[in-house]
Amino acid sequence: MTQKPHFFKLGLFMILAFALTAAMLIAFGAGQFFKIETLAETCFDESVQGLDIGSEVKYKGVRIGTVKSITTPAKVYDVPSNYVLVTFSLSEDCYVGQTGKDAAERMKKAIDQGLSIKLSFKGLTGAAYLETDYQGQASLLDITWESENLYLPSKKSNMKRIGDAMNQLMDTLTDLNIKGIGTDLAGLIKGLNEKVNALNMAQISDQAEGLLTELRQTNQKVTQIMESNRIKQIVADAGDSFTHLKTMLHDAKQPVGNSLKNIEKAASSVTRMTTALEDGYGPKLESLSLRMDTMLQSMEKTSKMLETMVWINSDILNKAVENFKYTSENLNQLSLELKQYPGRLLMEHPPNANFAREQLK
Repeated sequence: MTQKPHFFKLGLFMILAFALTAAMLIAFGAGQFFKIETLAETCFDESVQGLDIGSEVKYKGVRIGTVKSITTPAKVYDVPSNYVLVTFSLSEDCYVGQTGKDAAERMKKAIDQGLSIKLSFKGLTGAAYLETDYQGQASLLDITWESENLYLPSKKSNMKRIGDAMNQLMDTLTDLNIKGIGTDLAGLIKGLNEKVNALNMAQISDQAEGLLTELRQTNQKVTQIMESNRIKQIVADAGDSFTHLKTMLHDAKQPVGNSLKNIEKAASSVTRMTTALEDGYGPKLESLSLRMDTMLQSMEKTSKMLETMVWINSDILNKAVENFKYTSENLNQLSLELKQYPGRLLMEHPPNANFAREQLK
């Protein structure tokens, strides 16, 4: 009598535990059962060793799906092909840089914008996963069948590219004539040794040492010459000469300027005089104007010569200044005489007193 209630309680406890476990499984797994997934597929023209069902599909490190199957197009679509067909599911919250109401629409936009997928590896463990990105150019695989799911173009993995580069390097090394290159190097080294042995190194060393000795002696002589009192005196004299020349030019600047001003005044007087005489003595005044132009050109040449003489000698400059002063005085006297007797330069003899009185009237 006492055992029956005991078995009843034990059975009731197990039934409740089983029901509770089932409820927990349903509660925590319902999300997975009712989760909406979008299927997509891709093909690889390389080994997918390390990739398994359940491997992650990522977009720049963010998980967006899971690998569902790894097979071949020949099995699924009944077409001859040596590619590997990988089908994967995309979660509903899959965002690959695009917007849309569902994952399929967003993935189609991303594929149109150049989204591709490649095989990547987690460190050195050998575990592989699928990585999607917009960088790089996808491989142009020959797809002769119509895909049942979204088709995402693939590109070669880093390991594949490294392997292809290594194979190309090995092919290049194979094509090289290593034996011929070694033979040529041996011949080159032998020829260099013969040339070196043929050189008289002792004679070359003696000549180089003699050249260095001569260079040292020449350097010492140059140093002695530069440090001699004569060179120092020459440098000092040159400095004094430049100082004296500078002083001479500064002193001669004012006399030359005065002379040029006097010449300018004389030229102005002559110009005014010729203007006054032009109406009464036209033809002869034109000849006089030509003579005055010649005289002005001579004065200009004289002024240029004077500027040149400033750099030659101060004594000559002083004499030239005196000559300019004398010429200026003559021109001033000439202008005064021309104002009193305008026709004196145009006639052979000075006019008589009666003619002068008539002109004054």
